[in-house]
Amino acid sequence: MDEKKKSWWERVQKEFGIIFSKFSKLFDRIIYHKTSSIIVSLLASIAICVSVSFDDLRYTFFNSEAATLNVPGVSVEVRADTEKYEITGVPSSVDMTLTGDPADIQAFRNQSNSALVIADLRNFTSGKNVCMLQASNIPSQLTVELNPSSVNVDVIPKLNKTFPIQLSLMVGNGQKESDFESMNSMTKTVMVKATQEKLNSIRMINAIVDTTGQVGDFETEAPLVAYDSSGNRVDVEMNPKTIRVSVKVKTQQNDANKGD
Repeated sequence: MDEKKKSWWERVQKEFGIIFSKFSKLFDRIIYHKTSSIIVSLLASIAICVSVSFDDLRYTFFNSEAATLNVPGVSVEVRADTEKYEITGVPSSVDMTLTGDPADIQAFRNQSNSALVIADLRNFTSGKNVCMLQASNIPSQLTVELNPSSVNVDVIPKLNKTFPIQLSLMVGNGQKESDFESMNSMTKTVMVKATQEKLNSIRMINAIVDTTGQVGDFETEAPLVAYDSSGNRVDVEMNPKTIRVSVKVKTQQNDANKGD
């Protein structure tokens, strides 16, 4: 290498060494300075958080308009021909989740809670069916999710059967059945409408005659109640629901009342 080229290379190395030395001192001054080190640490922390939580930040940035509202225990209304069929399997309430614009969600919360879920079985035939539940009284701009969204239901035909009526005393405090001589009603039978299973479970239909407060002959409307073989009430439709019953007390009690 001639002297001219060697001299040029030495100058380059010298200038580069000066620049590197100044940069190194500046770097040390920033890193080891108290305030500068805090700033550098903060910037590094932000960079790490952004890289680690990018998905969460992206969701926040791009979905800031969405809001969710959970509405538990929304009543379910069954629409069916209950004169002809008994419906089982439909829950009394379900849970609802609404998603949409925050303003629409807030407006829904501020209004009277008229949300309703409908189980429409009017076009279903007898037997086992799957019914899709439908939300009602919800603003169209809100997205609705129901839990459950469908239910398994049984549509069971109702049948009619005639049963004899038995008269039964229900005596009040201080009374006993022997105080009363006889009971009589012009109505002897009742028409019961229910599923075949319920009709088969009925063992008696009682007209319950309440004697509370009665000291003389009287007439009353006695409600009819169906019982199974274990003495439990059976929930059925009856026509009529009550019958007119006349009750006579024993003569001795009548005489005692007159003497008083």
